[in-house]
Amino acid sequence: MAKKRKGKGRRDRPKAAAPPAVRAPVAELETERLRRQRMRSLAIGLALALMVALFYVATIVRMGGNVLKRTM
Repeated sequence: MAKKRKGKGRRDRPKAAAPPAVRAPVAELETERLRRQRMRSLAIGLALALMVALFYVATIVRMGGNVLKRTM
């Protein structure tokens, strides 16, 4: 059975907090990153919706009026 080490290792030490002057720009950068990510997600979603609509319209146009003339 392994002995437990006594003493403070790296994992036991508390992490030093950054000074307030350093934390504020980091928070601003995080907010900006989240804003950009949200805008990118919206742009991708809009592009996907437009592609779906385009394929739907193209399919309807290609089928034309023959859809109602087929036998059931």
